[in-house]
Amino acid sequence: MNSYVEGKPIAPPLPYESMVEILNHLENDIKSLHSCVLVNRHWCRESMSHLWVEPFTKKLSDKSILSLLETYFRCLKDEDKTLLRIEVGNILPTTSTTRPFFNYASFLKKLNTRLLGHSVSVLVNLEENLYSCNKNKSEITNLMLKALYKLFIESGAILNSLTLDVSSGSMDIAAKIPLFRKNLNFISNIRKLNCIFSNPSSEIFYNMSDLWDELPRICTRIRILDIDANDMHWSSGQTLADLIKSQTELSNVKFRSSGSRVTSAIAMLAKKSDTLTSLEFEYIDFRKVSLDGLESCTKLEKLRFIGANNCNINTFLPLINAKCKIKTLELNEIDDSQSLITLLENVGWSLEHLIIHPIINSLMEILPTYCPNITYLNILVSSPFIPQLLSLVSGCQLEYLVIRTNSINDSEIIVNEMGRVIPSSLHYLEFLMPLTSSQLNTFLMDCQAPLKTLIVDSSPYIFLTDSHINAIRNFTIRKGTLKYVSIGIGGLNIDHDRLYIEEIGRYLNFLPVDKVMVRY
Repeated sequence: MNSYVEGKPIAPPLPYESMVEILNHLENDIKSLHSCVLVNRHWCRESMSHLWVEPFTKKLSDKSILSLLETYFRCLKDEDKTLLRIEVGNILPTTSTTRPFFNYASFLKKLNTRLLGHSVSVLVNLEENLYSCNKNKSEITNLMLKALYKLFIESGAILNSLTLDVSSGSMDIAAKIPLFRKNLNFISNIRKLNCIFSNPSSEIFYNMSDLWDELPRICTRIRILDIDANDMHWSSGQTLADLIKSQTELSNVKFRSSGSRVTSAIAMLAKKSDTLTSLEFEYIDFRKVSLDGLESCTKLEKLRFIGANNCNINTFLPLINAKCKIKTLELNEIDDSQSLITLLENVGWSLEHLIIHPIINSLMEILPTYCPNITYLNILVSSPFIPQLLSLVSGCQLEYLVIRTNSINDSEIIVNEMGRVIPSSLHYLEFLMPLTSSQLNTFLMDCQAPLKTLIVDSSPYIFLTDSHINAIRNFTIRKGTLKYVSIGIGGLNIDHDRLYIEEIGRYLNFLPVDKVMVRY
């Protein structure tokens, strides 16, 4: 029931649970979240907590970095401000020293240690005239990092995602395990952990080793584990195995390594058969690493093999014997075609999403038979296999199709015929290939599928013209189904391209590719 103020109806307040649900839905929509801040004080408080979940990102400008860090430094306790000022000088670029209205540090949920270190380094380089000490920039950066880690930990922040980057060139995380013990909840509730070991300096590796060794005891509810172990120390490899062993909810695991440091960790995965649903291997040398023991992982639904060395039927055999229902399969740069055929013969019956780069004739011939339920197909194709591609597309009830080729001649052959064979079930299409406006127009004129999303990326081979826009506009008017378009077409005149983009916006939603792209 509405209440009234001066005779005007006032809508009842939205239930708190509904407001939280709305804000969760807007998690990645910064513009909308900023609008929510202005509704009232309740919306402001909740919206702020969402806006500050992941403050350190790659998209931050130098100006944004300075403003962000100034806010955090204003959140420091007075004694910490005083100590840091004694150590490095004036830490606030402005005269404002009042504490902010919100405890922004407590909102932190996602942290990338490299991006945090980079942000502080930017501040130190841009504002070096503020610092009155004799310390070098690296020392000043680490002192500031320690103050920030202390702020985050003591504020009551609880991370659910942590990227622990100790690669060459990254900043020292500057946090010893005693500091983390002041609030174990800061990292004990992590659900996503990404660790990058890429040529770390001995100092950085030493400083983080205590924390790394403690993770198996502190973090036991990780669901997504992403490990770049190319330069991982042998002792860290055993800790990784212990970390996997300690998990109770582990479902997604990704390994990148050219060596054998992940051998014991992969063997430990067999003990996680009750929860494990996704495995991804990038640039693993399977002469040194075996998947034996994974026969027990019967709940697997997603497999990715990218750039694997010496990958053959013996590599796949444990996964084939697991008799699991694989829904998503990616095979990228795998040379042994007979092994791929054997794998598809055994798991293809359940596949819904298939990514193969590159695809060869023998594979295309078996896909309609062994993979009848595919709805998402992402392939890299070359001219010898284009007829088979057209036959494959026409014979599957695809909903999503991504086609890649770098050849201008191949792209012409594909689009001249594809419009006639594309299935009526297709509503999402990506052309990642050189396309002239006439080629795009030919395809769209022939296409009878009710496309809702169209992505065309011809950069850097083809320049965007008004003819590209006319082809898309005419298709939109003719079919009435197209809603989202993203174009990545080469060109030198950015302002001119923007005019074309605005022209598309009159008829449908033009969005950046990361907003419309679908990947499995």
